[in-house]
Amino acid sequence: MEPVHSGQSLLEMLAQIPDPRSKYGRRYPLTSLITAIILAALNGQSSLRGIWLWVKAHSDLITMHLPFHRNRIPALETFRTLLCRLDAFLLLEIFNRWLKTVNSEQISIDEKVLRGSKRDYEVPLMVVAAFRHRLGIVLEQVVAEDQDKIKAAIHILERMPIKGKILTIDAGFMTKTVLRKIVEKGGLYRAIESQSTGDWGGGQVLALGPRGI
Repeated sequence: MEPVHSGQSLLEMLAQIPDPRSKYGRRYPLTSLITAIILAALNGQSSLRGIWLWVKAHSDLITMHLPFHRNRIPALETFRTLLCRLDAFLLLEIFNRWLKTVNSEQISIDEKVLRGSKRDYEVPLMVVAAFRHRLGIVLEQVVAEDQDKIKAAIHILERMPIKGKILTIDAGFMTKTVLRKIVEKGGLYRAIESQSTGDWGGGQVLALGPRGI
């Protein structure tokens, strides 16, 4: 197995896994299938059918970043056949080695309403902030004009260096605009559970991209 370098993405590392399928049955790239499975597992899916349904539900985002035949998610049996033949121990070893190479300095992005800012019929003042876990300090802070927290989050991401960083974001920020900006800037992201939305299952999602999965 090739040595792991600090800049390697998970896709690059997964490419080291030998394809256990027949050369005549490789319509879908191995790394794309494994990455999709990992994303579903990180989002709480533990059964094969659950994994497949999750991947199908998020096919637009997944096929946007991963090559799939005709941009389609394959049938359940394709995943079943692959998992039956795949070297699970090798996959686990590579995944664990990748985790160790990731710069795990975590940054959180969240919104808060300033206490005492609501006056009469005026809307309260909402602020979106990015803060560092380890040091507990605020890195960036922007007022959400017209309560538009997504626009404020994008403004923060544009100003702040996030390459190689893991961003913890509330599910309310899990929009394509925000996720695309994180990926463009070389960051990773994981979502925290929110009762206000079930779009992403409240699990962990690592961004697809050159420095992501």
